[in-house]
Amino acid sequence: MISLKAGLSWLIGVVLLATLLINLAIQMMHAGPRVRAEAGSNLRLVREFVLSTIASIPDSANPTPALRRLFANLGSLRHVDIKILERGEAPPVWSAADHIKDADPPAWFVRLVDVPSPRAILVPIRAQESDYGNVLILSNPLDELEEIWSDMTWLASISLVVTLAIIVLVLLLVRLSLTPFSALQAGLADLEAGKTGIRIAPRGALEFRNISSALNSLATTLDRVRQENRDLVNELIEIQDSERKEIARDLHDEAGPCLFSIRAAAASLQEAVAHTPSDPERLRQIGAIVDRASEALQSLFRGLLERLRPKGLAELGLESALKSLFASWALGHPEVELRLVSPHDLSSLDETTAFTAYRVVQESVTNVFRHAKANWAQVSVTFGWDKLSEAGNDEVEEVPTLTLLIEDNGIGIAEEHRSGMGLLGMRERVQALGGAMKVERRAGDGTRVIVSLPIRDEEELSSG
Repeated sequence: MISLKAGLSWLIGVVLLATLLINLAIQMMHAGPRVRAEAGSNLRLVREFVLSTIASIPDSANPTPALRRLFANLGSLRHVDIKILERGEAPPVWSAADHIKDADPPAWFVRLVDVPSPRAILVPIRAQESDYGNVLILSNPLDELEEIWSDMTWLASISLVVTLAIIVLVLLLVRLSLTPFSALQAGLADLEAGKTGIRIAPRGALEFRNISSALNSLATTLDRVRQENRDLVNELIEIQDSERKEIARDLHDEAGPCLFSIRAAAASLQEAVAHTPSDPERLRQIGAIVDRASEALQSLFRGLLERLRPKGLAELGLESALKSLFASWALGHPEVELRLVSPHDLSSLDETTAFTAYRVVQESVTNVFRHAKANWAQVSVTFGWDKLSEAGNDEVEEVPTLTLLIEDNGIGIAEEHRSGMGLLGMRERVQALGGAMKVERRAGDGTRVIVSLPIRDEEELSSG
């Protein structure tokens, strides 16, 4: 592959060279007719001149010397040769080789143009009814051909100089115009290497400025996405550490005493059994201790499992899990009226989609409690159709979707709101399933969260 600079130079050079060759070819095509027309015209003019000269010479015994002196004073004429032939003298044979001089066109050009044969006219010299010879008028086509050769040489020379000058100017212009390419290439290489803070100064032509602006916008977006990913990862690590600490504390504070009680009861049981006869009252007390400790452990493990996995989501479906979640929220936040709208049967949803929808509703309503200062919130879970496009594919098709609409009548989000870790986590979950999420202000007061999750069929679930 040749470079753009070399391609433009070759293109302009070929066009100019082709133009020069076409002009030269046209001149060569017209060279023969031009020589013939010029020779014929000159022959007629010189013939009239010779006849007028002979008629103007006074009658004498021999007008030949006077004619010789006249033609000698005229010197050499272009395009024609004049020669006085004595009576009985034969005219000479014309040859192009005899007339070619150093200044004349080269022989190959003469052969290429196909110089026409010279035309000869004999004008008799008569005085007092006496014949004194003839005046030979012979056309010389090489004179006209020499002019054509000179014109073509000058044209070729000037065209060559102009072509070289244009090529040099084009090379300089292309070099100056393509200077921003190096900065663009370096910027792309830095982006590919994963560097941050890449900015390209817009310069050069408008197209390069637009490309630089687009690359700067891309670099800004990549920097923001990297920072969001880093913040999200850090937040996830902190959340995991916090959950682990809470689980460890619960196990230490609640499971530890229960296990100690069970072990102590086991030791007391062994001691009671060792005495004969056994004390039934003592055994009942030990059994009650073990039962209370087991019940406390069971309650602890149930709470931990609900924190790790929503209660009843896999067994009863999304709707039952959301109703259970709303019931617990109603007890903890009686100041906010919660509404759940679910007109469709949600039991057919796959576990991944249902779990994502559950977490989206959980995080959205939690944000209502924390930030919205609302007195009511509504969650709508419906089926519908939405236009979604797959990554790497420009085609847009309608697919069945699960639509989540969470809205409240609180203070709403600020115009320059920046998504927190909760919203970023929600967006990551939704995008991982190929869905879309939008957070906006309601027409009145409050906030609206709209989430579309594509419903996958059985083939996609089995392939996944």
